[in-house]
Amino acid sequence: MSLDVLVAPGLARLAHVVHGFTTREGGHSSGAYASLNLGLRLGDDRATVEQNRNAVLARLNRPDATWVSLKQVHGSSVVEVTQRAGGSIEADALWTRDPKVAIAVLVADCVPILLADRRGRVIAAVHAGWRGSVARIVEAMVKRLDGSGVPPSELLAAIGPAIGPCCYEVGEEVAAQLRTSAAPDDDVVSRREDGRLFADLWVHNRGVLIASGVPADSIDTFRQCTRCNRVFYSYRRDQPATGRQAAVIAFAHA
Repeated sequence: MSLDVLVAPGLARLAHVVHGFTTREGGHSSGAYASLNLGLRLGDDRATVEQNRNAVLARLNRPDATWVSLKQVHGSSVVEVTQRAGGSIEADALWTRDPKVAIAVLVADCVPILLADRRGRVIAAVHAGWRGSVARIVEAMVKRLDGSGVPPSELLAAIGPAIGPCCYEVGEEVAAQLRTSAAPDDDVVSRREDGRLFADLWVHNRGVLIASGVPADSIDTFRQCTRCNRVFYSYRRDQPATGRQAAVIAFAHA
């Protein structure tokens, strides 16, 4: 199976940016990690993961870029990175003005979000599980970029594949936190006839982006459930051992 990536229409219209949401197909890992595992901290062979990452960069036509990702901790920290960033930085959102890097977040059910501004000044990537969604981490990113001279009105965003409301069952406490942190008019938790609660993190994060000033028509959403669709890694489906797909973004040229 060849390596392919999902591309958001809005970001694809920016000539100065390349990006993609990977699947689990087209890589070199084997066993539980087959085949395009991009996570280094899971027990997969490091050289193979590096080979997979290089293949993604080549697919994005940026084989010269330095891959930069974080040690994700399901928090709300936002950091600016350059090509000198180390892999031990603990945070769940990163942004850069450095044309020599490709920034990425790794997921296996959580929501990946990519952002870029229309003028080619910044790119950003956000990892939002339920804790990050409750903390409104994507709002923190928008505010950080605004403080750096990029207003929300000039941002484009893409929300990638994640566990969907078809499969994401949550308890009463998590449901309450998601409802409280969501945009006022967004119904982010539904209760089924049997009483079980299911959350929609796509709607939650899209609503927070809009409430933060990003235009609604500047946001694309891939409503593809990672647990339902075996083209993706899913921790809930495959735990304890599974790989990670990535949302990756870079400037088109160094």
